[in-house]
Amino acid sequence: MVSRLVPAALLGALVAGLYACSASDSEPVVNPGAANDVTNAVGDAGVSLPTTPTLSSSVLEHHGSPSRSGLYTDSALTSAVAATVKRDAAFNGAVTGNVYAQPLYVENGPNGAEAFIVATEQNHVTALDSAGAPIWDRTFGAPATSNLPCGNIRPLGITGTPVIDAASRTIYFDTMTTPDSNRTFKHLIYAISVDDGSTRTGWPIDFDSVLPGASAAHHNQRGALTIVNGTLYVPYGGHYGDCDPYRGTVIGVPLAEPTSATAWTVPAEEGGIWAPGGLASDGTDIYAATGNTTNASGWAGGEALIRLKNGTNFSNQPVDYFAPTNWKALDDSDLDLGGSNPVLVDLPGSAFPHLILAFGKDATLYLVNRDNLGGIGSQLASLKVMSGAIIGAPATYKTSKGTYVAFRSTRSTPINCPSGGAGNVGVARIVAGSPPRIEMAWCTDEKSLGSPIATTQDGTTAVVWDANDKLWAYDGDTGAKILAGADLGATMQYFNAPIPAKGRIAVALPSKLAVFKP
Repeated sequence: MVSRLVPAALLGALVAGLYACSASDSEPVVNPGAANDVTNAVGDAGVSLPTTPTLSSSVLEHHGSPSRSGLYTDSALTSAVAATVKRDAAFNGAVTGNVYAQPLYVENGPNGAEAFIVATEQNHVTALDSAGAPIWDRTFGAPATSNLPCGNIRPLGITGTPVIDAASRTIYFDTMTTPDSNRTFKHLIYAISVDDGSTRTGWPIDFDSVLPGASAAHHNQRGALTIVNGTLYVPYGGHYGDCDPYRGTVIGVPLAEPTSATAWTVPAEEGGIWAPGGLASDGTDIYAATGNTTNASGWAGGEALIRLKNGTNFSNQPVDYFAPTNWKALDDSDLDLGGSNPVLVDLPGSAFPHLILAFGKDATLYLVNRDNLGGIGSQLASLKVMSGAIIGAPATYKTSKGTYVAFRSTRSTPINCPSGGAGNVGVARIVAGSPPRIEMAWCTDEKSLGSPIATTQDGTTAVVWDANDKLWAYDGDTGAKILAGADLGATMQYFNAPIPAKGRIAVALPSKLAVFKP
């Protein structure tokens, strides 16, 4: 296998003749409305997850942090409060276009007041005030509405969740846009001001300038963006229907020198990085989950966890990748490991303190040693937890009773669940050991479209939230229903996730942001 870390200036000559048509690796139809202790090689042993900041209630990226935990500390969202929330009818929240990206929340927004940031498929980014009225609204080019090679989102504009850099008060996002009425298409990476939506000098960065010849039209930007150590990371996959040529790609843009962007691409064809939560990070390295590849004579980057170091560098060594032993069968059946983003978990004091969780469309949850990913078949534990594909953005949380991960399936139900449950959200417990193990903890009865999150007051208890056309809340340890279902007033898009905002819950809906409060 050959590493595809390629300087931007050289990549075009390589990719132009390498892409060919093949099948299958993107998202499903969207709603319009055996343990192996590998210790010989060590990656970044001792790299623990950064402590979640408690000085601000802002939600600056997908699931709240680069680890993609989906766990938020909100002292106001007690279980008693969660049981009483309902939609705030006085909150306006109207935006222009459908919303696939998770909303963000800035506690100290324009003029020092709070603001919700919502990005839409019409390439609008809007800052809303505490009443849901627009503070500012900006448009960033015309979205694609026709003539794309395939896909099922129309119009197609901003799909991946933006990320906000608090220090520079800058919002970063990718747009799909057409400069000539759907004759050609571009992915442009923007940087704009939190305070007024104006574009920062030196931006946007054109996908074509980083990957010349790679066909922006065949790539979709579905996964959330993140910033680690001064570099913005943007993942790409294909469109629904898998119209080649495309390859799973991570672009790294140094914020101090945005024109010096680099990229890593999956060596084989396809292998999209398309999960809604995008990439995960421990604050040092970047982790991507890839989808199925085609036309590969051997394993070549698909169905895998990939660790990128020092930007977009991949060592091509087993310490920096994991793939299941049945990766070829997963490839052939379009059962992407990359249907969900990786999630990072720490178990301090255990035999394996730094873990990474991966979730397959084959309904299997994999537990991998983050200090040494170990190559093919190196998982510490695995368990089939669903009767169908796991797709979305999982959430992890800890209480005084254990460490958990919540995840959703498309239209199926959990299995191995001690409490039963006919819904499509399951919760597993990660039990420390040598090796650690996975056991199912509880399951829901509801059919969720969204990705779950968790809130906690002090880390000893947790509330798990998910949504469809209603908002539900559950006890994080037992699954006991706390909120029976607050009406959203509309049906959310697949895979989106609610966020907390100082005692409230905000949910993005088609053309609207809804807020729930006691």
